[in-house]
Amino acid sequence: MRVSRRRFNQGIALSTVAPLLKGVKARAADTADVVVVGAGLSGLNTAWILDEAGYNVTVLEGTNRFGGRVWSATEVETKPELGASQIGPAYARVLDAVDRLGLETYVEDRSILPFSYYMNGQLINAKDWADHPENKTRGRERAIPPLRLGSQLLSQLTPFKDLEDWLAPQFANLDVSIADLFTKNGVSPAAMKIASLGQDIGDFSALAMMQELYRGTYEAKFDDSNAPSSMPMRANRPEPKQGENVERGPQIKNWPKNIKGGTWELPKAIVGKLRGPVLTNKLVAAIDMDADGADVSCLDGTKIRCKYVVSAVPFSTLRNIAISPFPDAVHEDAIDHLGYVETTRAFGLIKQPFWQDDGNGPSLFTDTGLHMLWVLDNHKNGEGPYRCMFVMTGKPAEQVSSLEAEQAQAYLIAQLERIRPASKGQVEILKYHSWRRQPLQRGCRHMFRPGQINAFAHHMIDPWQRLHFAGEHTRRLDYGMEAAMESGERVAQELLARL
Repeated sequence: MRVSRRRFNQGIALSTVAPLLKGVKARAADTADVVVVGAGLSGLNTAWILDEAGYNVTVLEGTNRFGGRVWSATEVETKPELGASQIGPAYARVLDAVDRLGLETYVEDRSILPFSYYMNGQLINAKDWADHPENKTRGRERAIPPLRLGSQLLSQLTPFKDLEDWLAPQFANLDVSIADLFTKNGVSPAAMKIASLGQDIGDFSALAMMQELYRGTYEAKFDDSNAPSSMPMRANRPEPKQGENVERGPQIKNWPKNIKGGTWELPKAIVGKLRGPVLTNKLVAAIDMDADGADVSCLDGTKIRCKYVVSAVPFSTLRNIAISPFPDAVHEDAIDHLGYVETTRAFGLIKQPFWQDDGNGPSLFTDTGLHMLWVLDNHKNGEGPYRCMFVMTGKPAEQVSSLEAEQAQAYLIAQLERIRPASKGQVEILKYHSWRRQPLQRGCRHMFRPGQINAFAHHMIDPWQRLHFAGEHTRRLDYGMEAAMESGERVAQELLARL
């Protein structure tokens, strides 16, 4: 069942109907109506809806913590969010859950100070970029900041009118690499090179990235147009196309928001609502289905008999679980080949504003392994300290994450001091995190490669016998935390129709 745009716009979560459904009696601990594999937001939302409907649900989590990619580093002075960093203004299901659980939110100031660019060995002030000799792009490309070049060029080629359009047959021809699409549309080689700094545009489906950009444009309609730019991803948000009249919805002030105590308070609160168990350190090894039910077996010998199973783990993890009967060709292709990409971040403090000495923008976008440094405004008129984040995606992230944590941090500091000598001794890294090094994620998120949307995106979310599929990678309309909640809601509806 798809969620209509009307209900999405109204912010009505369909999970609210679950408590009205007739319940059933709980069973013994080694049996369940449903076993959910994975205790991230998608799995927990599935379990929550089914639990409120009266069904017996057991959640199995392979690690020693629940929350998946919702991870708040509350042990660190600055309390950084390692994943699920903020609640967007159009996160209808997340906001509904926050309200139902009585969680307290606050406005989080993530204003990023202006960027400078380090390209081909030269530090370039943002105001000089358009006419700088190192800017080898052409025509209108020259005025686009390097940080936004790839997303802005792609957004200009995005033909969507609706959130579901990325799956529409008339746009199937766009399931090609971003590089191929750019070449076809006359994008300069220099612009393509810059666009590739944070992602391999030859290995990403243009259609998939268009979906994200269009979803970002949709969410922008809810922003307060007079508010300062405070969302980190707003730097990558597409601008309206030339001459396009973007209809804006009711503006919501004081955004983005987060949850007091950290975003992890959301999965924690959901777990607290569940009657059934959420078992950690239960690494699932096999799912065996028959005509009457399914057996879910863990490496430690735990076995649970159930009616249905929900996979709420990334396909990069599911591909290591033995599934019987073996999935059909579409599911096998998706599970085995869906791509995953890395994001590596280091969160730190800047003791004194070193940019006052070299006269360039505090934040950095580079063509080096450092990739990006985001400096967050402390609104103290040039007084320290400032929060900062080293942000690496794509190839830079893979290269840095190949190092051990201490080596990676030393490398980032050394690169920054080489590029900005005035930063020497002024930056301290408090927390380093690589999603590729998390064995049950192996990347921060999925990414369709060219051709994969046409090959399996439409049907990979269909149940395979008694196995259902949730997770951010099965989204239809959303992204981030909202996508995880969306997928959990969809799967719960599928199961409510079968139980």
